Amino acid sequence: MRFFGVIGSAVLQVAFCVVCCVVLLMGNVAAAGARSLDSAGQARMAYICALADMAVYDSDLNEAVRQEMGKLGWQFKDYRNADKRAHTTFYTLENTAADENCRETMVVIPGTEKLKDVEVDLRFGKVLFGGRTPQEFRQFAEVEKVDANQPMVHQGFNDYTMTAFFTPDGEGVMGADRLKGFIDEEGEHLYLTGHSLGGAVATLLAARLISMGVEPDRLSVFTFGAPTVGNTAFAEEQGYRIDLSRYTMGGDVVKNALQALKADYVHFGTEYRWQKNENSHKYNHAIEGYLDAAIRNYYDEVLQGDLSLAGLAARKPELLAEADSAEGAAKVRLPWRRSFDEGRVYIAPVAIDVPEYIANDSAYMKVVAGDILMSQFSRIRVDESFALPDAAEETLFAACRRAEENGCDRVAMVSITGRADKENPKLYRLMTSVAVYSITGEQLMSTMTSNTTKEITPIEAVMYDMTRAADDIRAAQKQGILPE
Repeated sequence: MRFFGVIGSAVLQVAFCVVCCVVLLMGNVAAAGARSLDSAGQARMAYICALADMAVYDSDLNEAVRQEMGKLGWQFKDYRNADKRAHTTFYTLENTAADENCRETMVVIPGTEKLKDVEVDLRFGKVLFGGRTPQEFRQFAEVEKVDANQPMVHQGFNDYTMTAFFTPDGEGVMGADRLKGFIDEEGEHLYLTGHSLGGAVATLLAARLISMGVEPDRLSVFTFGAPTVGNTAFAEEQGYRIDLSRYTMGGDVVKNALQALKADYVHFGTEYRWQKNENSHKYNHAIEGYLDAAIRNYYDEVLQGDLSLAGLAARKPELLAEADSAEGAAKVRLPWRRSFDEGRVYIAPVAIDVPEYIANDSAYMKVVAGDILMSQFSRIRVDESFALPDAAEETLFAACRRAEENGCDRVAMVSITGRADKENPKLYRLMTSVAVYSITGEQLMSTMTSNTTKEITPIEAVMYDMTRAADDIRAAQKQGILPE
């Protein structure tokens, strides 16, 4: 399955989380045809799209993220084109490590980053939408006398789409031609996604592709905080053809900005309304807030209220294979083996100590940390049937004892602590420590990372810390210190 996306956002700080989390979600590939997605599948796609929105902006951090994803089998290719209308960039992103039957590919385009992008946003007059070829697209857009009842779209969004996808680049190739191989592949379903400007372009790109003959049922669009694209006639013409999921945030003014500035801009598609995490310091339109909401929405849907490591473990393929059925794994503890199983890792309950103000995120922080940790090992055991002692020595002793009882010869432990900033009581520094021990308590590896919630949410901060910890785990695995 291939996923295509168009992205727009402000400057990013948390693209790092895509490194681990896309991998975590790879195993649950959605069935072809987004119209058949259940609520969990819809939440998963929203999570993946929000993650993709974080990885393609021009910064040293995001370049490092792309390099890390490359190590995991994700291949980035970037394409740039510029003319007097817009300066565009898009990436193709393909997961070469996935099974051939569930291959994932995205096309990702950064949105409002440059001054030229702002010019695109502010070019909010309308042009006529129509045609079946790039040449006809331009001819329709140049028509001056237009009946208000005809389909019309935002001029700037149309300019961006035409430059990026329907204008030859320096190599004489149009962006749409670069997508042709994916579009022509039989059975593929294409996902277009974007935040802000990118969401509007994603919607318009879908309309253009359908006009060129791509079957509507093979396209789905996921947008976050996207402004409107066109007038009532455009919405009526495309509303039944484009499978559009619009994610909006309470208090995000961008999604309705054009309605306030210009008459007859109309939304269509299915709207999913989210509320910003009160622990976020970013404004309501920021992609960081949308990603945080997507994370929480995903785990809520998948775990159905059971925000625990045990709930996650019950859905791990390795554990399900040892149970008689998925139902049995979900309802009862698996029959732990008393004999040692070399290389099996016991995942201890996540210890967390954070200020009361952000304690409402504790369950999600635990689940995110546990999900990333469990995904580093092929054979695991999870046991949350006992509470860890407060004293460090007693905690390690108890965990080693439980690991032995569960037939494991390694113990992995995560501890999350948070402290308020002295000058700003609503700003926190979160510290995440990860350690792996032998069954006798010998420390095999440990790492500690920390960051603040100034630019990201507590949940995203833990994701960042665990991403770096995962790098250390993989390094120890390559050295033979830890099992894979």
